[in-house]
Amino acid sequence: MYGEQGLEAWHGRYGQNAVKYPGETELERAAAFMRAMALAREVGADVLSRHSPKRPSKTGARKATKVGDKRRRENKQQQPVCHAETLKALKKRKQWARAVARESTTTIGAFLESTRAAIV
Repeated sequence: MYGEQGLEAWHGRYGQNAVKYPGETELERAAAFMRAMALAREVGADVLSRHSPKRPSKTGARKATKVGDKRRRENKQQQPVCHAETLKALKKRKQWARAVARESTTTIGAFLESTRAAIV
C-alpha cells in the first residue's frame, strides 16, 4: 500500500479532487483530503486499485491471450506465503487504522471546539 504504485495512486486521486478541499496552502488541502478519506473509510487497497494508473503496453509486445499462457498471473506458480509476514502486515495495518482514527477524532474535536468558540 505504501509502495511507489500506491503513492502514485494516492497522488493521482488527490490531484483530481484537490479543488474540492479548501486551504491556504497545499499542505492544508492535502490534510483536508486525507481527513475526508479517513472519515469516509476509503483508505483500503481496493480503492487504490480502482484509481491506480494502468501501464500502457509497448507497441509490438506479445500479450497473454490464451487460457494456458504462462504470462498470465493466474497460470504462474504461486510463491509460498510466509505466515509470520502475513501476521506482521496485519498488525501494521491495524496500527495504521488506529492511528488514523485517533488523528481524525482529535482533528474533528479541535475543529468543533474552534467553531463553538467562534459562535460564542
